[in-house]
Amino acid sequence: MKRVLVLALTAAAAVAQNSQFEVASVKRAEGGGPPGDIPRNMDPSPGHFAMRNVPLRYALEWAYDLKDWEISGPEWIKVDERFDIIAKAPGPATDDQMRPMLQALLLDRLQMKVHRETRDLNVYVLVRGKGEPKIKPADPAVPPGISGKAGEATFRSFPLSRLTFLLSRRMDRPVIDQTGLQGNFDYTIDISGLPGPQPDPAAPSIFTTVQRDMGLKLDARKAPISILVVDQASKVPTAN
Repeated sequence: MKRVLVLALTAAAAVAQNSQFEVASVKRAEGGGPPGDIPRNMDPSPGHFAMRNVPLRYALEWAYDLKDWEISGPEWIKVDERFDIIAKAPGPATDDQMRPMLQALLLDRLQMKVHRETRDLNVYVLVRGKGEPKIKPADPAVPPGISGKAGEATFRSFPLSRLTFLLSRRMDRPVIDQTGLQGNFDYTIDISGLPGPQPDPAAPSIFTTVQRDMGLKLDARKAPISILVVDQASKVPTAN
């Protein structure tokens, strides 16, 4: 047991000291279907990383742990150009340990230059309403999932950030959770009033249903947001 523990600690120390992947491949994707709705590491093996057919924005969101509206840069990083990124850390590593490795990889292979700045953005803020929130603490044994019928979404075992992610994608400005409610919850909300390809003019607004179905509120405000700005990036990665 002691030998196993020493080996594990040695591997962890090696990863912490080395902010670069041991082996990495960054290639332009051949194309295919649309990317998924959430940037994620698609390889669950410890110390392994994989993203396939993703725009640069998705890779940046994962690497810097940001939302899409916290990244600014050329239009092509949003969807036009797709990449396959496959990499392996020097040893077993968590996602949080591999994020700086992906940052270094993108900066190197795409000859990328970035900087941070704060901008005042128009946002919607999700806050508590007057009464108790109409959400239920999730059962830890139930895996996360989304279901529902037309115009309605039921979230199971998700934090409120999953809802604000969906709303940010569908509304005209980012949605920020400032409820202070921590943990995973079960909640159902009518989303038929959200903008879409075929909006229902008779549907209640999302502002109404957030209050009615969840006991929360959406307020329009301006907020200072830290933004990652992509000043330069190449569409063609350097050789692996």
